[in-house]
Amino acid sequence: MELKRQKAYKTVFDRARDELMESTMEEKFFLAGLRHEQKGDSLRVYVPYFDETITLDIPSFSFSSSRGANITLVTRIIILHYINTASGIPLTGEKVAYGDIPACMHYDPVFEKRVLKPLVRAFGYDRYAFLDAGRGLGSKEEQFGDASLTLFAFPKVPITFVLWEGDAEFPPSAKALFDPSITGYLPLEDIVVISKLAAGRILKTAMKNFAEEV
Repeated sequence: MELKRQKAYKTVFDRARDELMESTMEEKFFLAGLRHEQKGDSLRVYVPYFDETITLDIPSFSFSSSRGANITLVTRIIILHYINTASGIPLTGEKVAYGDIPACMHYDPVFEKRVLKPLVRAFGYDRYAFLDAGRGLGSKEEQFGDASLTLFAFPKVPITFVLWEGDAEFPPSAKALFDPSITGYLPLEDIVVISKLAAGRILKTAMKNFAEEV
């Protein structure tokens, strides 16, 4: 099953790579808000990605992280999708829930299960651990709910997570908010993926913080 999934991902990656190669790449980088430079026969693109910068060399399509982290095939795909989809549409500054994004309403239960429930389980009764993890990722604190923070997955893709702590009367809950322009920067199916990756970074940072305190 895993081998089959990897083959499917490889096909998606190859398709995204070919699409970028056939495009006017410099224009795509500009629309995505990315800096690039010529390195001999290669183009080097700098992709701000959460709290790190990923360098993409073209045409070799090699990826490297400023943090020395492993860059998964899923991350490589979503970076290429971001570049290929980038429309250059300005951020509106507004925030909408996942279910309010056109065509996403029917996938709300999937989003809830994959993205929000893990955050609620980890931080539903500890907003301070949630905020501390966000600070470790360079997030911007917001004024929604009991605690909220915004991460930039890419220069044009902010994701805001809002947490409501549970008490004797109400269970904890969470919500993710997006700029309405997100559909001009990522395919619809990638919105769940990038949100899951964002939530995963918060959870991983919280676990690291906890281990350092013990």
